[in-house]
Amino acid sequence: MPKMLPEESEIARLLPSEGIALGPLHVCARQWTDAQEGIVFSVMLGTIRCEIWLLESDWQAWCEGMIGSSAPEFIDTGLLFGIAEWGLSPLIAASGAEMRRSMSRPIRCSLLPDQIALTFSWQVEHYQFHTLLFNWPTTYFQTIAKQVLPRVRPVRLLPPITFACYVGWCLVSLSELRNISVGIGLRIQAFGDLRGGECVLLLSAGIVARVCMASEEHMKINELVQDVESLLQEERDNTDCLQSLTVDVNELPQKLLVEVGQVDISLGALRSLSEGDLLPAEAQFSSEVKLRLNGRVIGLGELIGCGDSFLVRISHWYLNSAEQPQIQEDTVNT
Repeated sequence: MPKMLPEESEIARLLPSEGIALGPLHVCARQWTDAQEGIVFSVMLGTIRCEIWLLESDWQAWCEGMIGSSAPEFIDTGLLFGIAEWGLSPLIAASGAEMRRSMSRPIRCSLLPDQIALTFSWQVEHYQFHTLLFNWPTTYFQTIAKQVLPRVRPVRLLPPITFACYVGWCLVSLSELRNISVGIGLRIQAFGDLRGGECVLLLSAGIVARVCMASEEHMKINELVQDVESLLQEERDNTDCLQSLTVDVNELPQKLLVEVGQVDISLGALRSLSEGDLLPAEAQFSSEVKLRLNGRVIGLGELIGCGDSFLVRISHWYLNSAEQPQIQEDTVNT
């Protein structure tokens, strides 16, 4: 089997992995790992004689489907020429080549294994054709190159990382948790100016970013906080005499984090994150907020604002009153 031209090899290298469409033809760089039997047809491109190698299984299926046999000794020469010209017509028309009756009959030719070749494929009457071109003039491949080279190969970017977006927390006791039901409102202690688009993202290992959603496509990093607990500070008990202090377990406070949506940030932006950055970010906010306890969603609700105060009106409540919530600081499951 003749070797490919350098121009053909260069096109094969530059093609995207999925190939390209050239009218009715599909052109791709295909790796042939096994020796394949094929049929070679001679055509004329201008004054140059060149060859088309067609996968034998394609030729056999085409002939048997159209005329009932693929054995050349049993097929009339004129009929064989016509059936070949019909099957190869998309390539012949696209290239401007010509099949002549005076040329030799098609011959068998094996393809060398383990090679990458520029493969032309198409379909006629639901039959597939896969071909290679040999001894074609460089001008033909230069014409193809003009349609391939301007194409920008797709950059395979890593997908963005999604982070949950929190606007604050609700402080409730264990006894209050057991009595919450649909319709009840819980007051929010906000992380910042909700109306101004301020919220927090838990990034990793307890690191929190205070952010401001400048728009639906951009986010500003106001502050990076190393300790998430510093955002959930509450008034400490200042009682001097601890011996006289009694604690009712049912009154121990639990923090329900209020999640309002998600923000997608590219990995590249995360690697160089610093305060004051204005990042491209895709934000997705929901009409219902989620209430999380120890990372688990225990309810959904509607965010309601009145001046600078906000509350969550419960619309769905998933916490079974028989369950005993664990007494521990809330962590966020992103």
